Amino acid sequence: MRWSAAVILVAAVSLVAGEKDYLLPGDVIPSHYDVKLAYDIDPSTNFTYFGVVDITLTAIRPTSEIVLHAQDFTVSKEKIALTSVDHEHRVVGVDLNDTYNFLTLQLDKDLKQDKIYKLTIPFFGNLKLGLDGVYISSYVDKNSKKKEYLVATQFEAISARKGFPCFDEPMYKATFSINIAHHVDFTAVSNMPLRSSSNDNALEDFWPWNVMQQSFSKSRSKFVWDQFDKSVPMSTYLVAFVVSKFTYVDSPAELSSTKFRIWARSDAMDQTSYAATVGPKVLSYFEKFFNVTFPLPKQDMIAIPDFSAGAMENWGLITYRETALLYDKEQSSFLNKERVAEVIAHELAHQWFGNLVTMKWWSDLWLNEGFATFMASLGVEKVEPTWHADMSYAVTNLMSVLNLDALESSHPVSVEIDDPKRISEIFDEISYKKGSTLIRMMDMFLGEEVFRKALHNYLIKNSYKNAEQDDLWEELTEEVQKEGGLTRNVTVKEVMDTWTKQTGYPILTVERDYSDKSLTISQKRYLSLGGAARTDSAWWVPLSVLCEAETDPQEVQWLSDTEGVEKEHRFEHGAAPNQWVLFNYNMIAPYRVNYDARNWQLLVSTLTSDKHSLVPVLGRVQLLSDAFALAWTNKLDYSTTLQLASYLQHEDDYLPLSTGLSALAKIENVLKRTPHYGAYQKFMRRLIRRAYEKAGGLAAKKILRADDLESVKMQVTTSATACRAKVPGCEENAIQLFEDWMNTKNPDENNPIPLDLRSTVYCVAIQRGSVRHWRFALERRRRTNVAAARDQLLRALACSRDIWILAQYLEWAITDGSEVRRQDSASVISAVVSSSVGYYYGKEFIYTRIDDIYKAFNGQDRRLGYIIKTLLNQFTTQRELDEFLKWYETNSSYLDEAKLAVSQGIERARVNVAWIQRNQALVVDKLREYSQ
Repeated sequence: MRWSAAVILVAAVSLVAGEKDYLLPGDVIPSHYDVKLAYDIDPSTNFTYFGVVDITLTAIRPTSEIVLHAQDFTVSKEKIALTSVDHEHRVVGVDLNDTYNFLTLQLDKDLKQDKIYKLTIPFFGNLKLGLDGVYISSYVDKNSKKKEYLVATQFEAISARKGFPCFDEPMYKATFSINIAHHVDFTAVSNMPLRSSSNDNALEDFWPWNVMQQSFSKSRSKFVWDQFDKSVPMSTYLVAFVVSKFTYVDSPAELSSTKFRIWARSDAMDQTSYAATVGPKVLSYFEKFFNVTFPLPKQDMIAIPDFSAGAMENWGLITYRETALLYDKEQSSFLNKERVAEVIAHELAHQWFGNLVTMKWWSDLWLNEGFATFMASLGVEKVEPTWHADMSYAVTNLMSVLNLDALESSHPVSVEIDDPKRISEIFDEISYKKGSTLIRMMDMFLGEEVFRKALHNYLIKNSYKNAEQDDLWEELTEEVQKEGGLTRNVTVKEVMDTWTKQTGYPILTVERDYSDKSLTISQKRYLSLGGAARTDSAWWVPLSVLCEAETDPQEVQWLSDTEGVEKEHRFEHGAAPNQWVLFNYNMIAPYRVNYDARNWQLLVSTLTSDKHSLVPVLGRVQLLSDAFALAWTNKLDYSTTLQLASYLQHEDDYLPLSTGLSALAKIENVLKRTPHYGAYQKFMRRLIRRAYEKAGGLAAKKILRADDLESVKMQVTTSATACRAKVPGCEENAIQLFEDWMNTKNPDENNPIPLDLRSTVYCVAIQRGSVRHWRFALERRRRTNVAAARDQLLRALACSRDIWILAQYLEWAITDGSEVRRQDSASVISAVVSSSVGYYYGKEFIYTRIDDIYKAFNGQDRRLGYIIKTLLNQFTTQRELDEFLKWYETNSSYLDEAKLAVSQGIERARVNVAWIQRNQALVVDKLREYSQ
């Protein structure tokens, strides 16, 4: 493509480093964007586009240059214009800083303070297949068999600059008027409702039709210009639009005062009804909970075939992976349904936390993601009360936090980010799940009424603005003080800063004095490697304590950040010498507890008796999690831990059972490639057999009580565990079900395998079967129109034990146009690497093909970090780790934007190696002892 000399590609220059040279200087601020874009969604014209942005600016101080962001398109230098009511400036220089994507416009004279200007920048480029910025996605229409393309956006965190020149930091909120030109066969949607459509070229002054036609090779009559309403003030990362041949379904009008539409491929519209019901119900609930009305007239939710994240909360146009929005009752499992409800609730919570009130900088990302994660549990609990999402999600989140945050290489919830390239690294369990856990903690110690009132005040005060965590602490403290304040007159900020500004969490060591009703508590940071914790870490810890035979637990007490640090802190309780004391029985906060040997034994005795239900469900979860973690770091003997775990044979509640099995799976992970794996399997057969046979699932070759989510989860988890442990009949039943499917007439329409058992059945059959089984599964994956079904088969295909098949599968993961979509590449590579056979080839594949993997993951550094982390978590020998460190020395540039994930992976590997050296022999002996 050739252009006249009037058009240039902006050249790169270096910046003078400043204190925060990664931030825009702030000399000018935008108040409105008028964005006009014309897209030709046609591979034969290389997906050409043209654009013009008019930005209304105010000069905060005199300056002779304007700095904003731009990336991956070409700017027409001579057409850039800056005007004010009474004056016109000349742009005398245009430079691009590649490091931070700064587009710097040098002016012939200074802008005047407080004066309003209009900056006009024309630009053009070609869209690419990708997963961020404005990108091309594609799919094959199942009815027409034709490949269709669409334009989608993903601007969070810093990719709005790839869509149009803008001030791409969350601080710079502005209103947006979007105008999109596209072929008449397509439909455009954006954040706001469509105002009008026209055949007039809205870009005529800068891109006359005769210029665009040279690229588009289509007549003007084939294009329509869609003008959308002006938006509310918002950050650039929330701007969104999709241009597609999709269709939509309206939600029932009575469910919400906001107009709801669910968009998808036309051949997937039969999968939209669940989202169409859940979405408006959750939105209505959040409006009542926050006592703040949703400010937009409509809410579109759209399923994109290629999408990097699970979903994105763009205001008024939430974009989703198909698996996170579409649900088909014939092919999607109950767990898929739960996932859809959870993601929808998460994204709708963002409409308040993130969209209405936005963090000032990405350091406080947790204010967005932690709140959305916490509120999702309340939203799902409201619309699906039988699922008990509030308790279930609390456990899932807390277990994840206790695992990751025990690493020295973890990070604080509120984390300093001094390089925009680091932003993607903190979209992790700390921001989402620790954030959510800490918000739940506040809700519990403040009380729901105080909590809700304070959130309402915070949202109203900061609507359409930016806030920091201190703004939230202020509102919470003010509201709780109206009710008499917190115990010991502590402020919310004093408590919460110890949790959000420090990495990690404490371990409390509890020593009882059995001659009276007292005990001592000490606190220090808990670490997976069990090394000496930093002495300057201490927390305000809310203590929820339960004594045996008590019906009313004590009120929350506080251990301050100065107590239990230098000397033990004394605490009174109500238990007799022969009764146990249990801390954190309701999991109010993320901490671990270690007791003296006698108290542990009192707890173990109760759990292994027929009275284990005297310990509350969350208390049993906490005990199992603590016991295994403390044994791992040699703070508790494995005899006590495995004796405690033996009660799981009689556990009928899903949350404690799944917690115990997850803890044991950590031991499985380090033993599965050793000669001792058989001893582990034998122990697990004894432990799981009763629960497996009682639950149903593969033991019965069908799902019992299919409308009870906890029962379904119990059956799925026990079946998967039983098959891995080789419980007699489990794998045989799975293979039989798969063979029945292979022998079924029209297998794409008729699958006899129970929905929720399919993941386990597929994996077992492919693992134990031949290439015939693998090819059958691949063909079913090709033919299904349901993303959830494709996803199950995607993971199952990695269960093969044939190296050549796994080699082919890995090759597909990095090959454009292959069987594996780019959004799924990381899942495929990670699944292969974490399997006992695939590990060996997968490791070699990563080491020798890192350049190809890196290119395939362009712009997806978080996914690359996830793969490396998965690989490192498989290591059990110093030799494996040394080999990786040597490879990393020469290949670190590929992982430059995934340094945090790599450092966490290396630490996990060290944790595994240390455990093998210290504990393997002892634990294997104990497993054999408890298998008898």
